[in-house]
Amino acid sequence: MKKQKLVDKIMSAGLKNTKYRVYMIDLLSKSEKLMSAQDIYLELMKKKVNINLSTVYRTLDKLVETKIINRVQMEHEKQALFEYNRNIHHHFLTCLGCNKIIPIYECPLKDYEEQLQEKTGFILTGHSIEFYGYCKDCQEKLKIKEN
Repeated sequence: MKKQKLVDKIMSAGLKNTKYRVYMIDLLSKSEKLMSAQDIYLELMKKKVNINLSTVYRTLDKLVETKIINRVQMEHEKQALFEYNRNIHHHFLTCLGCNKIIPIYECPLKDYEEQLQEKTGFILTGHSIEFYGYCKDCQEKLKIKEN
């Protein structure tokens, strides 16, 4: 994402523009995977960004609060993971072998949600689904065959 777009996003969220916010949003917007605070910290250090881990956590909290990034808590993960908020409803595939997490940008539950609301009178505000299994690499390593 271009730097000016990042700055505009930060400012429109009512936040002060800081280099750390720009670096972190840029990193997450380019990442295809979920990242922990530690992952973000290590990536920024590799890029010679002088930042403290505590600053990463504080910045992540602000960016989640303003919905620029999402905090994702996966069932098998002890730590929170983060992703850039692309404003696209999605779910995840989690590999039980290597812990790889793959986003799925489609949802088969839209019709079911509408049926549930009609049937129960409940107003649904969202849902979350996590699928578990083995990626192709782990299937080969573990010699797992489809049933």
